[in-house]
Amino acid sequence: MATTGPPKFNPVRDIIAGTIMAATSVPQLVAYAQGVGYASWRGLATAGPPLFAWGLATGSPYMSCGVTSITALMAKADLDGESYVAEHGEEAYVNLVAAYSLWVGACSAILGLVGFGKLAGMVPTNVRKGFKWGCSIGVVASALPNGLFTKGSGELKAKVAESVFAGFVTFMKTNAPAATGAISVTNLFYAITHPGDWGMIAAPLFVVCTAFVMKGSKYLPKSFPPGTEVIIATALATIMSMKFDYPGNVVGEIPQLDPDAGLNLGPIKIPISLLNPKDLMEAPLVERFGGSYVTLIISASLFAA
Repeated sequence: MATTGPPKFNPVRDIIAGTIMAATSVPQLVAYAQGVGYASWRGLATAGPPLFAWGLATGSPYMSCGVTSITALMAKADLDGESYVAEHGEEAYVNLVAAYSLWVGACSAILGLVGFGKLAGMVPTNVRKGFKWGCSIGVVASALPNGLFTKGSGELKAKVAESVFAGFVTFMKTNAPAATGAISVTNLFYAITHPGDWGMIAAPLFVVCTAFVMKGSKYLPKSFPPGTEVIIATALATIMSMKFDYPGNVVGEIPQLDPDAGLNLGPIKIPISLLNPKDLMEAPLVERFGGSYVTLIISASLFAA
């Protein structure tokens, strides 16, 4: 007779599941840090404490909190991350994204309190499918430059700036700065139609790893847990990078944190760097939305929804 309710506690199974989730998240954390406009190592350095806090806060054994790509891309687009980093530096951009996250979190809480979840359940299926396809295209447009070109999106944008598409990109940036999707699709179109510009090592490595992650589970022993193909692809690509002096972008060394910084939980010290609340309050977030709190609230609410 089938039973319902939460599964029985099994520490071995939970440890294995947690280890697999952590290992398969490594390449995602690196990619999504790049997606939001950070250095790759920030994804690895900052993921642990929030996920640990989520595990303590949630009451459902069926819920899993992890990284996501579309939110990273949305944050970068909303804040015009590239231009902000170029003008103010990455540390200032970290404060800006953190401040925006607080607004998005507040809007999420308000939407939950007013019953937005019930409204979301009535969204037509075609709208949900369109959103899914739109998200997929956004992820592909973000991933391809870093996969096909040796120096990633910077190299692609430089080539687009020298191509016949340069005038269109300049026009869109000047006359429709909010239409960042049009520029992303233009870059994607250039990348697909100019295979001669692809990296001789980066592109094949990207294709092989992508194919293995998508189809590799069919050729692995059935006893291997889901996600093993991701771990294998990441490990082999990392070894290749170490042994053969890979010329493309790499995560790089994670800077050492202040040994006195972090949180103390009894005998356990969590080595995290805390942002200064004053810096978050002073981040020019409203200015990124034309100086309008209304625009900021609308954007944060759409993000949360």
